Amino acid sequence: MLSYIVRRLILILPTLFGVTVVSFCIMQLAPGDPLLMQLGATGLAGQGTQTREAYLIQKRDLKLDRPLIINLRYFRDYSDPVRQAAHFLISGEAEIIQELESLAAAPNDPDHRAALRFLRSLGIPRFRQRFADPAEHPRLAKAITAYARVYCEDLGIHGVRPLIELLGRRDIDASEKAGIIHALNAMVVQPFTFTFSHVPKESETPYVVGAWRQWWRRAEPLTRPLTDQRRVELEDRFRKMLALGRGKLFEELDYLDPADTRFYIEKLLSASALQEKFLAALALRRLVRDPLRLDVPARAPNEWIEEAADNWLVHYELNRSLYEPPLWKRGLYLFTDTQYAHMVWRLATFQFGRSATKTREPVATKIWNAVLVSAPLMLMAELVIYLIAIPAGIAAAVYRNTWVDRWITLKLFLLYSIPPFVAGMLLLLFFCYGDYLKWFPMLGLHSPDAERYGWWRYLADYLWHAFLPVVCLSLFSLAGLAMYSRTAMLDVISQDYIRTARAKGLAESKVVLKHALRNALIPILTLFSSFLPALLGGSVLVEYIFGIHGMGRLSWESIEQKDYPTLMALIYIDAIAVLVSILLTDIVYTVVDPRISFASQDGRR
Repeated sequence: MLSYIVRRLILILPTLFGVTVVSFCIMQLAPGDPLLMQLGATGLAGQGTQTREAYLIQKRDLKLDRPLIINLRYFRDYSDPVRQAAHFLISGEAEIIQELESLAAAPNDPDHRAALRFLRSLGIPRFRQRFADPAEHPRLAKAITAYARVYCEDLGIHGVRPLIELLGRRDIDASEKAGIIHALNAMVVQPFTFTFSHVPKESETPYVVGAWRQWWRRAEPLTRPLTDQRRVELEDRFRKMLALGRGKLFEELDYLDPADTRFYIEKLLSASALQEKFLAALALRRLVRDPLRLDVPARAPNEWIEEAADNWLVHYELNRSLYEPPLWKRGLYLFTDTQYAHMVWRLATFQFGRSATKTREPVATKIWNAVLVSAPLMLMAELVIYLIAIPAGIAAAVYRNTWVDRWITLKLFLLYSIPPFVAGMLLLLFFCYGDYLKWFPMLGLHSPDAERYGWWRYLADYLWHAFLPVVCLSLFSLAGLAMYSRTAMLDVISQDYIRTARAKGLAESKVVLKHALRNALIPILTLFSSFLPALLGGSVLVEYIFGIHGMGRLSWESIEQKDYPTLMALIYIDAIAVLVSILLTDIVYTVVDPRISFASQDGRR
């Protein structure tokens, strides 16, 4: 038995792998970008329900900027495409129109081939027709700017190295450097880390210290020195702040004086403890609004361009290992740094990440809150189904062709013919509002002031609200299971050993409950494999009708909103629930019928 269970558990792994492959393919084939939906029609310009930067952060958090299955980007040279992208990003609309006219006039010119190859690779709709029509050039110029930016965003870290190499060259003029800076800002979101994470780590120190050191290199000559007395006062205040809780600490940070910036930067750059660096970085972030210049306008002064270029060069040095991985890592990333690989890793480690919706709520929290709503309802519904359906089916089988059988069968067919959503609407109509009986509430699972109730009253209020949803969830399945029980029981009581038991004079109740029922339960238990998935799955229609925010509603909303992280987690959890339920059903078989044993199968193998 143990070896059978182990073997079944091992077989779960390839099954889950197949589930993830099919689900991933379906989601990739679904039309539309789940994150662009939240940006609105003008999202490319950053005008929507969230900023373009927030969109990029989400996209890279979900690894949607990675290739699907195989990542060859670490082995490709992007020097020419990113230079072209930088050129079109810095060019104005009139300049792009003029260049389009020049390209259209001599498309075979060797000097034009690189630009045309890049423009064709952007995937602009109807590019050839629009390129050939001068009247379309103004609209095409706008599309080129937008698509060049999207190209840089999707290319991400793979385009940084060639741009940095261009940025360090002496023969690059200021205008081209400004374009390179624009392209780098599209490729890298938040290039510098100015504060530690919620729980500071020693590995973060080089990045935080490096960012502030770069700022201090320019700001130090402009910052006034501190007197010895002021240093002593600040040191004492700093020690007291270290002992404060997080809430009190953030209140204290609001009262910092910008004139004391030198103290905190020196504290950060010195050989201080990690907690002291954490506090110093927080203080500096409150005192300095925009530490480093990372972007410049189109006609920026040369000083601004050189300052931003210098900051990007420092960023590259701090993150060189990210942009220049060794050969063995690039070979590993070929299959591991892809959308599918990251999705499988999150699922396998149960680190589902955050939702793709605007709330950015952790997926695990969303699912757990929904399970706490749906599981009690489905548990009560399953109990009602099994406690009523099995006795009803047995009674109909035992009293076959009598008025009891006909009455139960008629009622079961009536229940089976009513879909759950129709039953829900009828229950609401007759028992919640209108001119009929107003016995039950319409929506939710609790009264508005239920939090003030005592334990018993809170439970009674919950059962009062849950009564109609449970009834609605039970009716359809109850009828089906009862008819299935009747059929199974009829098959058993016609067997020879049941007639033998009756011939021996055993009481009818003993024949039915001891000999017949136990064997009739075997086919009925097959339906038990749906118990756990139903417990976690909820019901979409019933939850919508009764205003319940459970698993069914969460599943439907995840599909509507293209919330792929939540949707993949739900599919993964449901697949595990189904497989575990099937295994539990096999184990219960051996409990109900001792004749069933997996030991013989193990022995033959």
